[in-house]
Amino acid sequence: MKLLPVAACCLLSATPLFAGDWVNLFNGKDLAGFVQRGGKATYAVEDGAVVGTTAPNTPNSFLCTEKDYGDFVLELEFKVDPRMNSGIQFRSESKPDYKAGQVHGYQFEIDPADRAWTAGIYDEGRRAWLAPLETNDAARFAFKQNEWNKARVEAVGDQLRTFLNGVPAAGLKDGMTPKGFIALQVHGIGKSDAQMQVRWRNIRLMENPSKADLSPEAAAPKAPASLVAEGAEVKLLQGGFKFTEGPALAPDGRIYFTDIPNNRIHIYDPATGQTTVHRENTGGANGLMFTPTGALLACEMKARKVTREANGEIKTVVEKVGGKRVNQSNDVDLDGKGGYYFTDPNYGQKDDIQMEKECVYYVDRGGKVTQVVDDCLKPNGIVLSLDKKTLYVGDNGSNKVRAYDIQDNGTVKNGRDFAKMAEGQATGGDGMTIDQFGNVYVTAQEFVWVFDPAGKEVTKIKVPENPANCTFGRDNMLYITAKTGFYGVKMNVSGRR
Repeated sequence: MKLLPVAACCLLSATPLFAGDWVNLFNGKDLAGFVQRGGKATYAVEDGAVVGTTAPNTPNSFLCTEKDYGDFVLELEFKVDPRMNSGIQFRSESKPDYKAGQVHGYQFEIDPADRAWTAGIYDEGRRAWLAPLETNDAARFAFKQNEWNKARVEAVGDQLRTFLNGVPAAGLKDGMTPKGFIALQVHGIGKSDAQMQVRWRNIRLMENPSKADLSPEAAAPKAPASLVAEGAEVKLLQGGFKFTEGPALAPDGRIYFTDIPNNRIHIYDPATGQTTVHRENTGGANGLMFTPTGALLACEMKARKVTREANGEIKTVVEKVGGKRVNQSNDVDLDGKGGYYFTDPNYGQKDDIQMEKECVYYVDRGGKVTQVVDDCLKPNGIVLSLDKKTLYVGDNGSNKVRAYDIQDNGTVKNGRDFAKMAEGQATGGDGMTIDQFGNVYVTAQEFVWVFDPAGKEVTKIKVPENPANCTFGRDNMLYITAKTGFYGVKMNVSGRR
């Protein structure tokens, strides 16, 4: 009998030759080794990928391996329709005595919405969320919309870890289910008859991995002695504007910023050093923020609304609250759960003023808008703490930063003074950002002021022109908008993603 080479044996079998061997769970040609459970979504093979297609009026569907797996590393690639969520089950079960055979167990979530909890761990059919990604901005922004993404799951004993495109995502210690099948989920879509698809390919698994086969634990970063890099200067990257504002890091590493009087959004590309115009007629856009899916939120101050730009289409997402028109939406930050906060001061708007106060609002992932802060004279810059438990608001009317405790429903309580900029100044404090250690950066007067998480001043960065806002880019660069210029300074720390 002719012996097959070792590589060929691995491709033809779902049983490893040795512990630590990779085996392919999907042969790229048909669904051999899988069985469907649950709903009536369809599964097929196209171009070497498993394709799951939604169906109306059916519960979640699962394409399950016939074999159960205990300790393993699982890797695969997936691509999902942005309109649907999906998942990858692992250590899952279907038992007649549990909810009539309903599939249940751990799930690597696939979430292409602005919440972006892809690679979070969900307990399908049992306990719901076990390890969401609310505080892991790096993993949330690792997702690639409309592209192939790489998933990795490590399950050894009661230790469960997930990775998205090489970025550590969720970590969990849980021993409820030590063994079970792998399954590809197509989520139910209710009565909708829209056909949406999710694709999986290159599905491979290693049983009983050794420690060397597992991803190393990342060492906790150490705070540097100085936040600003030695010898670094605040450098002008581009000049000639009228009043720059709203810098925001895009998923591709470029920096978007606004020129309010000229009604433009610009793009600075660190790779080339070039600045281009992204959009004109911006409604006097001020603060900007990208969602993990690549959508651009803009506080259109002169147009008095918040917009969302995605795939070349611009939609108004907030214009009125409680039937009343907003003042002049100014700045925005994400809550990590698919919602966001925005400030709404009034800088000279005299006609059609409908709001009694200048406030801060919370927009949840369903679009509901709630007033959450009304005790600032002129709320301006805004940023959330790394753990998403504290909301910082720059009160330009009192030269202070206020802090608030964030509740589960997005509302806040326990408002208090967090920090004050220059003594003797009655006003000041504009845009804000935060670094990887939780230090809060505030633009005011001629500086970027930096305060530690306790509100103690750490340092001040002098800017050639009075700064209006700042944000971290990649490679430890802090970008600063200041009147006619767009500036940058090298730091020893990075931003929160």
